Amino acid sequence: MSDASPRAGWTQPAVVALAVAIAYALLCSALKVDDVDRYWHELSANSFFWDLGHLWMQPLAMLLYRGTGGVLGVNHTLEAINVLSVAWGCAVFFATLREASHTVLKSAAAVAFVAVSFNLLALGPTAHIKLMVFPALALALHHAMRWERAEAAGEPGERDMIASAAWSAIGVNLLVSVLPQAMLLALFMLILSASRRGIVQAVRGLLPYAVTLAAVGFGLLLAAYAAARLTDTTPARDLLAFTLGGLQEKQELKTWLSSWKEMPLRFAFSLINNFAFLPSLGTLSRAWMWGWLPDVRAVLPSLLGQAALAALVGGLLLATFVVGARDALRKTQPGLLSPWAFVLGAAAFSYYYNLNDPEHWFQFTLPVVLLVLQLHRRWLDAWLLGVALPVLLVVNLAGYGIPKARFALAEREQALQAALGSQGLYVGFAAYPGEPDSSLLNTPGIERFNIDLVQMNETQADAGALLARLDDRIDAALARGGRVLVFRALDDADWRGPVMQVALAGLPRAQLRAHLAARYRISGPVDAGGFPAYELRAR
Repeated sequence: MSDASPRAGWTQPAVVALAVAIAYALLCSALKVDDVDRYWHELSANSFFWDLGHLWMQPLAMLLYRGTGGVLGVNHTLEAINVLSVAWGCAVFFATLREASHTVLKSAAAVAFVAVSFNLLALGPTAHIKLMVFPALALALHHAMRWERAEAAGEPGERDMIASAAWSAIGVNLLVSVLPQAMLLALFMLILSASRRGIVQAVRGLLPYAVTLAAVGFGLLLAAYAAARLTDTTPARDLLAFTLGGLQEKQELKTWLSSWKEMPLRFAFSLINNFAFLPSLGTLSRAWMWGWLPDVRAVLPSLLGQAALAALVGGLLLATFVVGARDALRKTQPGLLSPWAFVLGAAAFSYYYNLNDPEHWFQFTLPVVLLVLQLHRRWLDAWLLGVALPVLLVVNLAGYGIPKARFALAEREQALQAALGSQGLYVGFAAYPGEPDSSLLNTPGIERFNIDLVQMNETQADAGALLARLDDRIDAALARGGRVLVFRALDDADWRGPVMQVALAGLPRAQLRAHLAARYRISGPVDAGGFPAYELRAR
């Protein structure tokens, strides 16, 4: 247990929370990434939205917004929820490390590593409220560690068992992808208990955990359905339809086993990318391997730098998992099963769902860092805190966090508006590629042709039909004297999503360029709102 005084027991985590909150508040960006625009409009409309994958997330944000009287405004309310959630989770993690007898300095450095990890940095200083689950995850892990230590010492740990289950159930209602972590924790603790007391006693001892998880989880589901019916914000006639409809909607998003050969590499890359900012390593590597990258020499320095960073983080992860698996099997010390349950639970969902969204990977951050420190290997600690931490601090902040925070959204939107003109046509993509992009800029009154949306929703991957529609829109814009600018779709060095997905669905860049070059004069790149674009003119 902690060697700190009772007063230090809460003052130190409070200082950690304050430091993280200030840092993340300073890194907040005006960019509305991913689902932020949807949350913004939902809160502006003062309406609940019930999504089973994140059941209580938006409704809880709505209740907090109403409870504060909207004094911060919609965007700042959402940002405050996210920033405070990260700060609270980091404070709990600091307390977890201190109770596990790690020093103040090591615990603080570990929290810094967590806070600077790429996916937390990508989501935290924004109005993207998926990190509302972060404190629940941290608390579930915190009490799981206490429970595991008590079990190993033969002491009563029922209170922490119940607390871990309750926080896990709350987490599941905020982000359903955390459910496998709670289930694996129960399995591991059952095995640990059975080895000491026999299977019958172990099952009996685990009943409070199972009952709490089910009761809190189902209770919150039932409360969500009741609230949805009372506020007339769901078309579901009964609880079963409410639940199954939400499950079906989330299942339609998964890609799962797209390729048996590609999946392990994709999983490994996504896990590394959770910690390190690798803006184009995965996409450029795949484009090069598939022969879509005309000249790799132009991007070789960037590829080599990102590959070196990936090797640094990937090596740390591999060493941790190898040593951690060996120590867990040997049962050398308590405090390994809990982080392993959370790591493998996150892996189970991420491998199944197979999407590289940050919200599906940040669940690895706390348990991985905890696992490294619980192995008590000085060389692993040095690798994590002495090498990886300063490198990620520089790369993630200088390459992503600070530029995103300083992004002059209003000025860039005005510049893009001026570059296109009132009669112009924007040709590009709607999906967010993971960093500042012209697709995030609001250009009211300017026509847009989003290739990815048209391909997916309108032409059903019929490349001929898509190109015909694109020609019609371009010809109409040129006929009215408008300027036509193409963003990212003709840039040979840019293979970030959804460029790759569009190519795999039947429209590779070479085909698009050949088609446009046959009909129009292509010039550029030119600067448009701070982004490179190619201009199309009539022949």
